[in-house]
Amino acid sequence: MTFQQLEYIVAVDKSRHFVNAATACGVTQSTLSSTIAKLEQEIDVIIFDRSKHPIEPTPMGKRIIQQAEVILHNSSELRAMVQSERDDVQGQLRLGMVPSVAPVLFPHFGRWLSMQAPTLATHIYERAPHYLIEALQRSELDMIIVDTADLKETNLLSIDLWTERFMLYAANGHPLYNRENVRPEEMMDGNIWTLRSFHDHYTQLTEVTHQPTLRQSFLESGSLQTLIAAVDANGGFTLLPEIFSRCLSAEQCKGMHPVSSGKFFRSVSLAFRPDYMRERMLNIVIDAVKRIIPQELLSSRITKFEKIKL
Repeated sequence: MTFQQLEYIVAVDKSRHFVNAATACGVTQSTLSSTIAKLEQEIDVIIFDRSKHPIEPTPMGKRIIQQAEVILHNSSELRAMVQSERDDVQGQLRLGMVPSVAPVLFPHFGRWLSMQAPTLATHIYERAPHYLIEALQRSELDMIIVDTADLKETNLLSIDLWTERFMLYAANGHPLYNRENVRPEEMMDGNIWTLRSFHDHYTQLTEVTHQPTLRQSFLESGSLQTLIAAVDANGGFTLLPEIFSRCLSAEQCKGMHPVSSGKFFRSVSLAFRPDYMRERMLNIVIDAVKRIIPQELLSSRITKFEKIKL
């Protein structure tokens, strides 16, 4: 069994097509097919059901491919770790972010990473938390930035990055627009705009957003920016993470107000696999976060220690 054989079966699994997989691997279709056939003969297992269109892995083939992905990931990590000790950080960083943090972090990440690791190829993925977690567990991503609560049922390692409040965002002219502090019971009437995929994720928010006395307008898919635009255009209010004020204009920030409740907050973490070895890369990402997020929101761990040790 060779790394090349493992790379070929992973490529076929991704494309579900031998010709496309061969093109991606830079070999002929016959070379790829014969190499995979030799592996199947060696381990006495049929990895792909070639009668299906598109091609599908067999039940045992799926397990072999999953393990192959882990082996290839660890091999890449080992090479990168050795290289990082010799030279600048090289290779690639595949970093996932949930949509509620990406608009705040992503615009500034490129500049910081280009300063710290100019030869690094960075790929940022903005996806829902369940997608990011699954991709990380399959070694398709190196790290992800998600809500801490999303990691409870996983075996991933994590580092707390920051904790922030949820804020009321009210349209100009709304009764709560000029309030310095808002109590939860004051948000039980009027028109509330809700990004369902985001707000339903937090119990403390659903206690407000699902009140029968509210006129609810749901955005089933989209972004918090779209939600803000809806509030500005139609009136009413919504609830946003505190750091999202960095995506607002000075005029819009006038409509952001804290909610006087100890329950209205969330924590955000950086998660990675237990076998992740690139300590220097991890610290470069954390350093970038420390330069973007206000210091008063950062976790004590990343402010207390200059470098995180794996």
